[in-house]
Amino acid sequence: MLLGSGTASASAFQVEARTEAQAYQLRSYRQASPSDPVLLPRRRIVQYLGLTGYELVTGQDLGFESSLRLFADLGLPRGEAAKIDGLRSEDADLLYAFVRYGVGGIEGKLGRQLYVDVADMLAFDGLSVRYMSPRGIGAEVYGGLWVKGAGFLSSSVYQPDGTRESDVRRLDQGVAGADPTLTALEPMYGAKLLVENLRGVSASLGYRRAVVDGKTDIERATVEARYGQGLGPSAIAGVDFDLVQLKLAQARAQVRWDGETLAVSGEALRLSPVFSADSIWYWFAYAPRDEARVRVDYFPRGPLRYYVQAVGSLYHTVINDSLQLARVDLSQGQPSNTVGGSAGASLRRERLRSAVDVSYRRGFGGSQLWADLTAGYGFGEGHFTLDGRLSAARIQDGFNPLLEGTFLGAQVWASQALSRAARLSLVLEHNVNPYTRWDSKVFFLFDLKASL
Repeated sequence: MLLGSGTASASAFQVEARTEAQAYQLRSYRQASPSDPVLLPRRRIVQYLGLTGYELVTGQDLGFESSLRLFADLGLPRGEAAKIDGLRSEDADLLYAFVRYGVGGIEGKLGRQLYVDVADMLAFDGLSVRYMSPRGIGAEVYGGLWVKGAGFLSSSVYQPDGTRESDVRRLDQGVAGADPTLTALEPMYGAKLLVENLRGVSASLGYRRAVVDGKTDIERATVEARYGQGLGPSAIAGVDFDLVQLKLAQARAQVRWDGETLAVSGEALRLSPVFSADSIWYWFAYAPRDEARVRVDYFPRGPLRYYVQAVGSLYHTVINDSLQLARVDLSQGQPSNTVGGSAGASLRRERLRSAVDVSYRRGFGGSQLWADLTAGYGFGEGHFTLDGRLSAARIQDGFNPLLEGTFLGAQVWASQALSRAARLSLVLEHNVNPYTRWDSKVFFLFDLKASL
């Protein structure tokens, strides 16, 4: 009898793919008028490819994650796309791709990665290292190059707002005022002190800075805290402080109580866009919005769930006119606040699911009344599903007369599972409104998910 020994690999891989064929319209503002809008057809195909690997070395927490998006606009020639800033007829975007390794409370990531906190959602090419002790106290540091639209396989989705993606076209044409730093590399770095689940409390204290052409583009300090231990009281709080202008940028505070059949929450927010320091909007039209919400959820035994919510907002419309660049009265007799609320119910019973929501707001900018009805049903063992949505809105906009009237929309989503790993879907949407008169959208999707 012969005995042999060998090694077995525990590596696992997951492949995900989605193919989208899109057909819809965009409103044209050239050779058109408010009373006679012109709709431009768009025909796009988009391919998403994702590959994830686990335990690449046996017994080691070593893996990688990646997602790539390729797209082509069949109705937009390259020559026409080159005349418009930030528009591409075909290209590829690497959404994220990084290697991850963890050992003894330390986790490191190297590559293109996404980062989310109370300040922003961004992507950067670089390194992040996080350590968490067994007692729930730790720290993290990260740094690299901010992903911007002009970079390698990059999208402008996560770059700071308020500036153009590139001025290459204007520089080639010798246009006065063209900015060569728009495509410059933007190094960024940050760090956080962490507390994780210490008697139900998790918290962080963070700092982030980004630099373009040797000058600070973004510099923020953040504080976040969370408390919760199941049913009963819980709380969430976060603050994002702008260290360039020395003012509060974002803030959120929520207290919540959860019972067996009832939940009550109150929330206060300060919301504002994250502009680049090179943006004129950052200095002269920095207009945050303050909002308060109170919500009650009721979920008795059975298939029905209910909620009701009250909302109040305050819009800050003060414009910085210190350099006499703008003196505009935005009020026009309009209040700077809005009040309103929403209510809804949902039902889930075996293969049937449905929900109805109604919301109303009045004040700054006019009034809005929205109603949405959704329903879905799974046939057989759920291999074929059919979902639908009906929406109606009555809008009276105090600033744009084209956004006044009744808006109607309908959407149908049919999805068929071809196998345990593949699914085919078709989405049809039609809208009728005073703005574009009518427009239709068609989306064809093929999803593939396999584990190796």
